[in-house]
Amino acid sequence: MTCEERVNAADYREVLRDYVVAEPEVSNDVYDYCRVTVDSNLNIVYYRPGPGPANDIMPFPYYEIPKCYGLMQQGEGDNGQEFDSLALSASGILQLQQPPLSLTGQGVIIGFIDTGIRYTQDVFRDGSGDTRILAIWDQTIPDGGRPEGFLYGTEYGSEQINAALASETPREIVPSWDTDGHGTAMASVAAGSLLDGGRRFAGAAPDVGIVVVKLREAKQYLRDYYIVPEDAVAFSETDIVMAVKYLEGFAIALQRPVIICLGIGTSYGSHTGSSPLDRYLNVVASRRSRAIVVCGGNEGASGHHFQGRAGIDPQTVEMRVGEAVKGFLVEMWAEAPNRYEVALRTPGGETINRIMVRGRRTEVFTFVFDRTEVTVDSFMLEGSTGRMLLVFRFVGPTQGVWTFTVESEVAIAGGTFHMWLPITEFLGEGTYFLRPDPEITLTAPSMTEGVITVTAYNDYDGGFYEKSGRGFTADRRVKPEFAAPGVNISTSLGKRTGSSMAAAITAGAAAQLMQWAVVERHYGLASGRELKYYLALGAERSSDVQYPSREWGLGKINVQRTFQELAGLF
Repeated sequence: MTCEERVNAADYREVLRDYVVAEPEVSNDVYDYCRVTVDSNLNIVYYRPGPGPANDIMPFPYYEIPKCYGLMQQGEGDNGQEFDSLALSASGILQLQQPPLSLTGQGVIIGFIDTGIRYTQDVFRDGSGDTRILAIWDQTIPDGGRPEGFLYGTEYGSEQINAALASETPREIVPSWDTDGHGTAMASVAAGSLLDGGRRFAGAAPDVGIVVVKLREAKQYLRDYYIVPEDAVAFSETDIVMAVKYLEGFAIALQRPVIICLGIGTSYGSHTGSSPLDRYLNVVASRRSRAIVVCGGNEGASGHHFQGRAGIDPQTVEMRVGEAVKGFLVEMWAEAPNRYEVALRTPGGETINRIMVRGRRTEVFTFVFDRTEVTVDSFMLEGSTGRMLLVFRFVGPTQGVWTFTVESEVAIAGGTFHMWLPITEFLGEGTYFLRPDPEITLTAPSMTEGVITVTAYNDYDGGFYEKSGRGFTADRRVKPEFAAPGVNISTSLGKRTGSSMAAAITAGAAAQLMQWAVVERHYGLASGRELKYYLALGAERSSDVQYPSREWGLGKINVQRTFQELAGLF
């Protein structure tokens, strides 16, 4: 088989590696794998698994196994409501679209990695009716022209899209379509055209070029391992990495800036910004004329995080499991050299005693009176963080209260351990910790150091959106950086709520800043780092909040105030 065939085959699996193993002297057909290079420090290996249980993907280091990501949207409002520009005005965006600055994103590109785009909508056309979309890479369509340097999916350029728009049957020419609507909603908020002079609709950066990646769904073996519900949208970390690589290729340093907008997230991982995707985003965000905006997720009120402290006495962690839950993963992380042993009690009173971390091993537990199966993978030293990790995989869990008893083997005073359940989209609302901690509930990859991380607030009453994720990171770095409107935001598909909407608004604001800095040559070396500084200059802060804040970061974005501050500096 060719590498292209392996990449597209449903029965081949993937791992992300930050090193390169010397090529074997025999053919890859013997080893049955191929490697795709992302950059000098990151590769994706596609391989055919050997014999063994279908859900056994743990022979590899934990961080190499792709995580599943979901959509960070909480709900849809009334599609019939009229356009409301308050969120854009509260962020200072509409004011900058007007003279004398006239910042509309001209010369800048915003790239979206999501569910695709409904390219026929008026909000993605210019005044002459032509598309403003420069390219769509649809990872789900196998038989068309692939982007240069990529081995799957189909790329559609602006000429093809314009031909489709001129046709009575556009989807016969460009069959890529956003069936979910999440990607379309985000793109309209960040980059929608001015309709009827902005009275009918206005995006934050109405003159940017648009590039879209429609992610393919995670392969079935990953959905099976993470026990993702059949109706949930789930994307693989490997496909997101390749999407970032594709979008980053549109940037021309000091000439054509690219803003990458991510409205997806996951609770899997250490919450320290150390995954392969995190590290790759850091590399891209550090380059000139690039910036990455990531939403902070909607896990703040889900009850999916528990934080405990090392001590002499054992600590009890109670977890309620809802009705008819198929299964889920619970991750427990602890800083070195803290080490713990765990006991687990079922709702019926059966107990697993002394689950201990000893190197790297897998244990499977069953019960006499309970049909639940619990697999525990333990890592004394998880490879990307140097932390202790226990992964509990529950299959067919009994409804009721499960109890973890956590006891210190080696502990330093003040040391902490964390436990996280999956995001609500993968778990539902009936399973949660009885004594949860709403802090450190940002979703990955928003803990990445170099990206601009945004939480959501309600611009109607000024209050923090209760479901929005909260900082800081598990290694005590300041995240998020900012908050932006994210409640009942006007999109081309009606009102939407969630931190992904806040990210879309911020991506538009970032495009305005990139136009001013790079395109108009006020500071041609700008990257995401400089944009954080500009946004921090104008951020609105309240006298009764201590900053940086776990909810608000450095404050609410207001790019009009940014330029008022800049006017006093330069």
